[in-house]
Amino acid sequence: MSERRGVPWREAAQVMVLSWMACGAAWGILSLLDETTLPVAAPVVILLTCWFWARHRYWSAAAAAACAGSVVAFVLTDLARPQRDRITADASATACAATIALVVFTGGVAADIPSHPIRTHVIHNS
Repeated sequence: MSERRGVPWREAAQVMVLSWMACGAAWGILSLLDETTLPVAAPVVILLTCWFWARHRYWSAAAAAACAGSVVAFVLTDLARPQRDRITADASATACAATIALVVFTGGVAADIPSHPIRTHVIHNS
């Protein structure tokens, strides 16, 4: 019997906390260095990609999550940059986008997996 396993919400929440911590660390380092040209999102994208690749390869849910996260990141960045400095706007937008992407990914995986295990039948020819 083969069984597909979903993404537990607890695990998604842990990855979300790590994403927020990565945003905070990137914001702190770039602020200390007074570096405004490096991307804040890079560590978070790497973290989410490594988690996806190592633990949960659900391609359709990943595509939906990437689209949702990108839209949220772009919209929030455009809204936040006029009121905040670039690094703070990028870090907060990236953290929110990672949260939305994780919710979409985890929900998409849950919707894609049937409630019963997938059974594989082997036919023996005698």
